[in-house]
Amino acid sequence: MDPEYSQNFLRITKAAAADYSSAIGDIQTPQSVLHAAFDAIIRGDFEAFGQCVAEDIELHISGFQPSGLGELDGAWRGRDQVVAATRKNFALLDEQKPELENMISQGDRIAVLLRESGVFKSNGRGYNVRGVQWFTFAGGKIKRIDEIIASAAAVPQRT
Repeated sequence: MDPEYSQNFLRITKAAAADYSSAIGDIQTPQSVLHAAFDAIIRGDFEAFGQCVAEDIELHISGFQPSGLGELDGAWRGRDQVVAATRKNFALLDEQKPELENMISQGDRIAVLLRESGVFKSNGRGYNVRGVQWFTFAGGKIKRIDEIIASAAAVPQRT
């Protein structure tokens, strides 16, 4: 991932986690768990990411297919499958530039509106996406992730 973009992304999620935690006096909030999960993924530490998710987690990703980027779409269930899918999906990409546009939280749910651009390693094809990630938490862990890409565009292959 692009260090500038990923550090800004983490700075925003960390601030949200800190603000919420200090307001309620609880350091193990959904916001802090989400920040830890994002941090682990950005560092490429998928074992640490696995510690942030419930044993029976569900992951659903949709919206890439219409633009020809469908290799990232899918549904997975259980910690092992979700961690493996996350590792595989991130291994397909390079030069990722994630941008957090907004984050809304209420109770055990967080919605993250984001943009991202990058390159598919396999063919040098660029991509630009905009979408939302919905996180549901239970027992201090991420229980469900729904990622819905509202717009995705393949960018011509780099030369």
